Amino acid sequence: MKVLLRPEWIIDGTGAPPLTGHAVVVKDRIIDGVVPVSETEELRNDQAIDFPNVTLIPGLINNHVHLVLPGDNSPFEPVQLESDIALALRAVHNAKVSLCSGVTTVRDCGGRGTTILDVRNAQANGMIRGARVISCGWPVTMTGGHVRYFGGEADGEVALRQMVRRLVNSGADFVKVMASGGGTPGSYSEYPSFSIAELKAIVDEAHSLGRQVSAHCTAAAAIVNALEAGVDLIEHAMFFGPEGVSQADPQIVEKLAQIETPVTATMQVFRDMAEQALEGPEKLHWRRLLEADREAMAQLYEFGGRILAGSDAGWRATAFDTFWRELDELVGIGMSPVKAIHSATGAVAEALGHDDQYGTIQEGKMADLVAVGGNLAQDIKCLTDVEAVFQAGIRIYFN
Repeated sequence: MKVLLRPEWIIDGTGAPPLTGHAVVVKDRIIDGVVPVSETEELRNDQAIDFPNVTLIPGLINNHVHLVLPGDNSPFEPVQLESDIALALRAVHNAKVSLCSGVTTVRDCGGRGTTILDVRNAQANGMIRGARVISCGWPVTMTGGHVRYFGGEADGEVALRQMVRRLVNSGADFVKVMASGGGTPGSYSEYPSFSIAELKAIVDEAHSLGRQVSAHCTAAAAIVNALEAGVDLIEHAMFFGPEGVSQADPQIVEKLAQIETPVTATMQVFRDMAEQALEGPEKLHWRRLLEADREAMAQLYEFGGRILAGSDAGWRATAFDTFWRELDELVGIGMSPVKAIHSATGAVAEALGHDDQYGTIQEGKMADLVAVGGNLAQDIKCLTDVEAVFQAGIRIYFN
């Protein structure tokens, strides 16, 4: 039996203007077509769901999360002491929370060992309900590097190739490398973690095994190294240097745009911290970081760079049901709401090589669909009013 979804507006995830007066036809968990409502009379015996004053969009894809982390600004240290079972349970919870908020797919950028790979497999096998999981397994990091407690420490070209082989053998969907330090105490956000030769070894090994490489870059020098090594995606693209916070380097930004390497912005982390911090030096610190991040992403967008939506959910104070805030940041740097939705749907699916499966409301794609109250093309905050979520044609949530 076919199911008809008749919303007021449809944003299909391609970046095209919204459709009105159209219905989405779903059959056997697949989108069977997008047709004018006037042509659906012959299907009147099928199940029809009317969504007045609602926008229908593809299921959102959060391109950067950490499912094993709580996202409540609790200290990092206790995570190191938790069992794999405890981490897996948290990951299952976070995947479910994501799904109910309209995020039908998450790209996990690092957990401990095979924890997230196991959760991914359980979700794919129907054992648990949650957002579809794409996982790197654990991140590759230098000895003493960022999130070293996840188990990915390696140095030198030979050891790094071996680490990539271990990841692929474990079932990782892609390889994530910490090309600079980060928020882990004892690591250094302002310096690159690996040489260009080391990064090239990671990229060469991963590509030879059919995997993309994504590079965490908080240092300007790390971005330069990652681009030279030929990584497939950049996470964060921040411009720290030995002197601390610095303004975006226009030459690096322009190169990012010219090479068309996708960048996951993750501006929401600084926004969440700036809003939660107490008045004083701490709040000022996070506000400065947020403004620097906004300036860098605005420059990249102006240069025509490929920006993907990912919130870094789980890290620091960024929760799994507030992804709309990342898209609100993208609107703040100049994107229209329609383009922001594209950055969290069709653009991500294309960058990951999954655009033949999901990411847009088009015939033959999986019926990952989200209905939100109001005209989303006019106000991105409509994402806070989720009316229904369908994952592969199955109604998961209905308000």
